[in-house]
Order: sequence, then structure tokens, then C-alpha cells
Amino acid sequence: MIRLAARTFADRWPLFVGTVSAVTLGVAIVHAGMTIILGVEGAPPAGLAPEEAAAFRQSASAASTLTGMTVVLGGFLTIFVVASTLGFAVDQRRHDLAVLRLGGVTAGQVRRLLLVEAMLAALAGAAAGAVLGVVLAQVQRAILSGLGAFPPALAIPVRPELAALDVVVAVGVCLVGGWGVARRATRIAPLAALRRGPDERRVMTPGRWIGTAVFTALTVTQIFFAASAGGVLIPLLLGLGTVLTGSVAMSGLAPLVVPVLARALGALTGRSPVAGLAAANLRDAVRRTASCAAPMIVLVGLVMGLQGILDTQTRAAGTEADRLLRADLVATGDRVDADAVASIPGIAVASVQTRVPLTVRLGRDGIQTDSPGTVVAVDPVAFRATNAQQPARGDVSDFDARGIVFGPGLDSTMLADRYDTIEVLIDDRPVRLGEAARMGETLAGEDGFYLDRSIVPARLLDGPTTVVVQLLPGADAAAVGRALRAAGAADVRRPGEITPAENAAADAENRGVMAAIVGLGSGYALISVLSTLAISVGQRRGELATLRLAGLTRRQIVGATVGEALGAIAIGLVLGAVAAVLGLVGLWLATARVYGSPVIAIPWSLLAAITGLTALLTALTAVLAARSALRIPAIRALGTGE
Repeated sequence: MIRLAARTFADRWPLFVGTVSAVTLGVAIVHAGMTIILGVEGAPPAGLAPEEAAAFRQSASAASTLTGMTVVLGGFLTIFVVASTLGFAVDQRRHDLAVLRLGGVTAGQVRRLLLVEAMLAALAGAAAGAVLGVVLAQVQRAILSGLGAFPPALAIPVRPELAALDVVVAVGVCLVGGWGVARRATRIAPLAALRRGPDERRVMTPGRWIGTAVFTALTVTQIFFAASAGGVLIPLLLGLGTVLTGSVAMSGLAPLVVPVLARALGALTGRSPVAGLAAANLRDAVRRTASCAAPMIVLVGLVMGLQGILDTQTRAAGTEADRLLRADLVATGDRVDADAVASIPGIAVASVQTRVPLTVRLGRDGIQTDSPGTVVAVDPVAFRATNAQQPARGDVSDFDARGIVFGPGLDSTMLADRYDTIEVLIDDRPVRLGEAARMGETLAGEDGFYLDRSIVPARLLDGPTTVVVQLLPGADAAAVGRALRAAGAADVRRPGEITPAENAAADAENRGVMAAIVGLGSGYALISVLSTLAISVGQRRGELATLRLAGLTRRQIVGATVGEALGAIAIGLVLGAVAAVLGLVGLWLATARVYGSPVIAIPWSLLAAITGLTALLTALTAVLAARSALRIPAIRALGTGE
């Protein structure tokens, strides 16, 4: 059986190109991710100043978080794409497998044959992915460094021990994906497969219905918890999961949409023979069309869903500045003179908030950990006067030099309910504080802790500063703004005017993060779309030769092939957009609960860009694949069979 599998793998290699490519990219993503994560683990280098050590820990934490997301994303895409490409490859060989069964090969032997073929694809993909992963780790390191999310001057050596992990990932993914495909391939009677009877043509099998129902239930459950959970962080995290499970559920439902699209295409195009042929191919090859649409569903769902979440987070920054601050002006600058601000005429309250390079150490049950959150020095009285956010626990009126306030930028799911000790290291001296209040997390919140600035040395109070200002009745806002700039503020705006500038800066950061996390995954999915499409056209030489002998011109055949490919891509676009919107439902409800009205952003321009790009690439791929298939003379192509 191993010899037969190896011979099949060598003879029908075009069918396995998609699987090997998917495994290669998946292994490379995991290899690069683990190299980064292992590289940033451990304590900061010796000899660093406290603020440098804090910056190192923050960069390492950010690098681990972002890289961990790419690993999870890569793992999901690998499992999904490998299962899809293996299923497509087996579907294209249904006649071969039926002949083997009629020749005396048992169903168990066919399953072993398919699993051995999957193992061969896994080993080839693991070898190529390990090499690609070494290169990808350096690219990923450069991207993270550009985003400021990687400790500077930290090298990431090549780790040969990860080769074992590469093999485990590749073999595990191919076995998981190949097992279901192998079982499905042997459930249909050989004669039914040869005749293409109703059972063989049926796409929505019981297994597909069950899988689709499971992922639909997971999607609905996540939306329910996102809608009912407090805060916004849990809906944000569940939005990511909803996009992934929703994409799988939509892929399961894709065969139900194919006949509808085929009828619509036939009705719209009238008596055009080319369009009629494309519609007939869509209607007849539901399984093939659904296989081509599946990677597209994941691509659109992933890119649109995550970009929608990031855009919503950016828009929330303006909403929070407008609704959670009691202010007339907000000034920002790297070196703002607090004493000069206090003496400006026309100001009733000025809350000077300076980010300081200090670390908060949290202790519980004898274990102390350094929190990665930023520390902001404020005046408690002015902070209470200008902050409109109600704490989730405690009372900000208890905030003074002996206390600390947990800010809205902390991940509440990572915090313990209580801490035995809370300390801040100031000049190597631990200063013990009590928890005065704990703010609920917000989408745009960045501040980790608020300290009374009276306990912070003056030399640390010259960092990035925000001044939240309330004016006296009748005060000239323009004159106060000029005075604030004279005191060192680089930018002075009203809270409602912060949105464009702040959003632009945040949007640039979000798009950078988007490029780092999702760009690799979307490229992965796009390659899968195009490779699946190219293989599906390339395997139809006999069918295209028959059309040629029936009198259709080469141009008509290429046109019908392009129309059929665009139909599959259209299904992927629509169902992928549905999955993306499902991922935003929880945030829509959560922001309505926190801000009083929903704050949501759907990236329509990105959807238009994806539509245009994929349509162009799909048409080009279909043209090239069809022209390549038509190069063989029709008579000889019919002789080789499918």
C-alpha cells in the first residue's frame, strides 16, 4: 500500500500541490511564531535600568501576544485549508478509487492508501516549511520591531529542535484532515461513484450537516455570550472566535448556495451559450464549486472581520474622549510644564496626566508578578473632577497618595479578584499601595494604573503628558489653548475634535498590527484560493476537450471557465462577508451598553478592494489554467481521461 501511495503521489502530483503548499505555509507560520516566542522568553538582560527593564518586558509581552495570535491563526488556516484541499483531491479521483474498489481493494485499504498519501504530503510540507519558517521568523521580527513590539537588539537564533514540532504539526494536521476525507471516500458504493448516481452527487452528507451544525452552534453561542457579558474585552475576543467558527459554518453551507447562484446566473444572462455553460457547470459540479469557494470564505471573513474589529476599536477612541471625559480642552505633549498650566487664566480644573517609567508589582498568595500595564501619574482631585467613567469596583473618592487605581487599559480577564500586596518600585524602594478603585476595560483605554503624582520623583514627570482642562465660565478657549501651547503642549483640541487626529494615528497603528497578524494569513488563504482554482481547471482536460470537439471555440471555453470561477468566488465573497458581520454583532451590542449607542465600523472599502483584487486574480488564473489545459490536442486529451 505504501508503494501504491508513493506511485500515486508521484503520478498525480498536481492534485497534491495545494495540500503541500498549505502544509508548508502552516508549518512556516508555526515555526516562525515559536522561534519568536521562545526568543523573547526569560528575564531582561542584566544591567538594564528599571525603566529599560520595564520597556523590555512590555515589548516582550507584546511580541508574545501578537505572535501567539499568528500561530493560532496559522494553525486554524492550515487545518481548514488542508482538509479542503485533501477533500478536493480525493473528489477529483472518485473514478480511480471506484475502480480500485471494483478490483478487490477493500474500503480499509483505500482509507490507508489515502492516509499514506496525506502523510507523504505532510513530510514534504514539513521539510519545506521548516526552511521557510527560518526566513519568516526574521521577517516577522522586522515587522514587530517596526511596530515597537519587539525588544531592540534582541537576536532570535535558529532553533533546530523545532524541526520535531514541524513534523508533528504537519503530520497531525494531515491526519486530522485526511481521516474524514478517507472515510467519506469509501462510504459510496463503487458502481454509484462510476455512474455518478444520486448518492455520489449528494454534497450535503450527514457528516457535513453535523459539522456545519456544530460550528453554527459555536458561532451562536459566542454571539450570545458576547451580548450578555459585561465590558467590551470579552466581546472583542469572542469576535475573533466568531469570525473563525462562522467562516467554517458558512463553508459548510456553501453547497446550498451554489444552485441558487447558478439559476440566477442563467436567468440574468439569457441565451448566451458561454454564460449558460458556466451556469450549467456550477449547477452540475456543486462539490467542486464549494471547494473553490471555501478558502475565499475564510479569506474574506478573516480580513473583513478582524479589520472591522480594529476599525471599531479606533472609532471607539473618539467616542470615549467625547463621553468619558468632563472636559472643554485636551492638550497633549511630551514635555508639558505642569506649574505653567496651573497658572493659566481661565482654567477651572486642569488634570495633568503623565506616563511614568515605573512598574507595578502585584502579589497574591506569596507570588509576586510585574504587571505589564503602563503607569500614569495624576492629581487625584483633578482626576476625579474630569473623569466620567464609573469604576467597576471601588470608589475613586478613596484615591490618594496611599492608593492606586486600576485603569481601563488592563486586561480584566488576566487580573485576579484580589491582591495581597501592590507595590511600586521608586528608586529601588518598594512603595506599598492599596487598591482604591478598578475601572472596567474599554476598547480604546491604554492606561494601566493611576498613581498620585505627589509620590513620584519630579525627574520622572517629564514624559508624555495629557492635560484634561475644564474652563471657567466665559473663558476664552482660544487664549487658553495658546497658553497651553506656550506651556509645552504640542496639540490642543476639544474632546469632540480629537477624533480625526487620534483616529488617524490609531488607525495607522491598527493597520500596522493588521498587516503583521492578518496579512500573512490572508496571503495564505489567497494562495489557497488560486491554487485550488488552478488545480480544478487543470484536472478537467477531458471535459474541456469534449467541449472543443462539440464545436465551442477556445475563447468560448475560456470564457465559460472564467465565468464559473467568478461564480465560485462570488459565493465566497458573500458568505465570507456574512461571517465577518457575525463577528461584529457582539461588539455592536457591547458598545451600545458601554457608550449608550452602538459604535461599529464595517470596512466597506476593504471589501471592495478584496472583491476587485480577487476577481482580477481569479480571472487571470482561470484564463491561464484553461489555456494550458487546451494546449493538448482534444483527441489526445480525451484519451488520457480526467
